[in-house]
Order: sequence, then C-alpha cells, then structure tokens
Amino acid sequence: MPSSGPGAKTASAASSSAASKTSASKVAVIKSFRIVQEKDGQAVEILSTRPLVPSIQAIGDPERLVIDLPNARLETPKKRISVQADQISTLRADQFQENPPVARVVVDLLAPRAYTWDAAGNRLVVHLGKSPGPAKISGSPFEPLAVPSLTPGPKPVVTAVRAAGPLALAGKDGGSGSTITAGPETAVLNLSSGGEVHVCPGTTVSVTPSQNRHNLMLAMNTGALEAHFVLDASSDSVMTPDFRILLVGPGEFHYAISADNQGNTCVRALPGNTAAAIVSELLGDRTYQVKASDQLVFRSGQLDHVDTAVPPECGCPAPRDAPLRAANDLPIQSRAVPAANATPAPMADMTPTEGAPPTGIPVPAARAETAVAANEIHVQVEAPLVFHATGPAPAPVEDVRALPLESRLREAPAVAAPLPPPAPPMPKAAATETAKHPQTRGFFRRIGGFFAAMFH
Repeated sequence: MPSSGPGAKTASAASSSAASKTSASKVAVIKSFRIVQEKDGQAVEILSTRPLVPSIQAIGDPERLVIDLPNARLETPKKRISVQADQISTLRADQFQENPPVARVVVDLLAPRAYTWDAAGNRLVVHLGKSPGPAKISGSPFEPLAVPSLTPGPKPVVTAVRAAGPLALAGKDGGSGSTITAGPETAVLNLSSGGEVHVCPGTTVSVTPSQNRHNLMLAMNTGALEAHFVLDASSDSVMTPDFRILLVGPGEFHYAISADNQGNTCVRALPGNTAAAIVSELLGDRTYQVKASDQLVFRSGQLDHVDTAVPPECGCPAPRDAPLRAANDLPIQSRAVPAANATPAPMADMTPTEGAPPTGIPVPAARAETAVAANEIHVQVEAPLVFHATGPAPAPVEDVRALPLESRLREAPAVAAPLPPPAPPMPKAAATETAKHPQTRGFFRRIGGFFAAMFH
C-alpha cells in the first residue's frame, strides 16, 4: 500500500523537479542557421547543441519548405536571412511552440524544390534539389528527336511597366521571378489579366505567377505597393516578411500594403474596394480578416497587436504635377530703319496689329511696310500708345546728373564785438541831484557826471 503524508509529497515534488531538469537538459539549443553552397546545389545548415530529427513538409501557394525541429529552442540573434538567389527568397526561423518546445525554420521559394536531409552529430543539413527546368533534347540515335511546334509561349503576367523616373528590372520582363525596383517615382505594372499594381518609390517587388498563370504572388521585403484589379474566382497573394495577405475573389480589390524594418505591416482599403482580405501568419496558423473598409496596422509582426493608426507611408504618394515652364510665343517682327533722307509718313490709326495674342496686358504691335521707289524708303508704323497713371514718378536721376559741381568753401561766421564793461554805480550826491532834477540834466551834464564819477 503506497504511503501518504508530507514525506510522500516531498518525494513526489523532488521526482517531478528531477524529471523537469532531465527534460530541460535534453532540449537542443539552435545556435545558427544559414544557406550553404554544396557541389550539387544549395542546402540549409542548422547547428545546435544536440542532434536534431526534423519534420519537413513542402507547402504551396506560395511555395515554401517548413522544417519543424521538435524539442529545440531558438537562441540566434538573427532570425531572418535574405537570399534572393537560385529561386530562394528568404530563410526565416522562430520559436513555433513553447511547451513542448518546437523551433521552426521556413525556406521561402519561388518554385517547388525537392529535398533530402542528413545529420552528422549536432549539424543538420537539408539539401535542396535543383529547380525543375525545361527538358533537354537527347541527341541519341535510338530516341526520336522532338519536332518543334508553333505553339505560342506563355503570355507574360506584366505586359508593361510605366514610370516617370528611373527603375530597375531583373528577370524575364514580367515572367516568373521578375523583380521590379521603383526609383524616386511610382512604377505602374499593367497586368495581362487586367488591372494595375503600383510599386511605390524605393520598393522592390518580385512577381511570381502560378503554373496556370491564373494566380499571382507579389512579394516584398520593406516598402509599399498598391493593388488595383478585379478577380473572378481566383485568388492573388501579397507576401511580406511576416504575413501572407490573401485576396480571394470574386471582387474588386483596391488595397495599399506596406511593411517596415520593425515588423509593422499596414493593410489599408482604398476608395472603390469591395472585397475583404485575409492576413495569415507565416510562422503560425492564426488569421485575421480585413473588411472591405478597414485600415489597420499589425505591429511587430503579430496579429493580436493591431490598431488603426495608419502611417502616412502606407501606400504610394500622389503623383506630382508636371512643372510649368514660362514661354514667350510672341512673333518677332522686324522693323525697317528709314533712310536719312526719308520723310516720315503720318501716324495711322492707333489699333493693335492683327493676330496679337489675346492677353490682358496691351502689347505694342508694330507693322512695317516698305516700298522702294526713286531712292526713297517710305515707312508706315502702326502702334498703340499705352498710358498707366498708377505708380510713383521715376527718380530725377538725369536732373541730378545735370547739376553743376562746385567746391567753394563756406565763409566763417562773423565774430561778435565785445561789449563794454558795465558802468560803476553813481555817487550818492549825483544820484540825489539826478533824482531832484531829472528833466533838467542835458547831454553834456550827463557826460560831465560820468567823468566826475570816474575820477572821484
């Protein structure tokens, strides 16, 4: 009979702790993953602290190879590697599941590829087979040679590319694996199925049609694009670094889609849109349906972090108007110079010349008619006189220039003559006499009193 009590609980906890430590010690830690070049092609190399047994599956629409690594944790600083070579677009990795731990590595492909894998210690290698190409014609005499036919080739998906500025094209001019990089102006792709795709400035978009060329996949890393087309029962998709945006018909689609380096993906419905879009995770199984009138931003590559704060760069900028250039279209008319002995003709009617430009500003028109007879040149000129009463009078430059220039010196001001000193006070006797007889003192008496006061 099993024992019970505190001792039994302690033993059970100790055994569970030991089991968790044992399971944790068996978890492999992924240190790095990359694309390596082998003799027979490219391969995915995964280095870990313990041997790994992968679970690999190939998924289409879009084409990708999903490598699940059970009982493994991802501890690499870089989780995304852009390849863009040999029909391999991107190599991505993330922690798919926490308990039990499962790490996932995804290889984004532009065409289906065969694969094999092998492991040597802590190194796991997934070999990617060569992409299928056209069958070669055998030159053996025991095999009949293929007879060339006049069957037309596949119609290109992109029929024309328009751009006001420079752009870069790589691939087969709209065929499978074509890449369009817009310059400073928006590039417009005309689709053979109808509609347009606008590649916003500075954005690189790869165009990949399906085998029946009825479906289209647009892929971009960072940047923005706009989709303007109508779908019937088909579906197109737009791939970003974190999401797959599926446009399922029937409906009229007008969407602006952008992605940045922080993992923020914007899906904005434009005027005229009538259909919904389905956003799904590339490293998960969650989906989000964007309604026909929604304008949403998914933050940090996660569907549950969504808001409506749409950035202004979600979509292409409005086209700029062509610059207007000033031009003078007035005809240049020659004027005849009368001879020295010519007699000027009387002035004709003041009417503008026929054919003058219909502008609001009167333009002086001149028409010269010359006739040569008996060494005389008669000139007749018709010109309107225009008078403007507004505006200030011109500066009198010519009048000032005609003034004489003088350099004579100014006369010094006259110096005032010094005043005589004030008269001394009169003696009391003279003052009394003057007071008694103010009217009797004449001129000479006053002079005598003055000298008497001086020599007193």
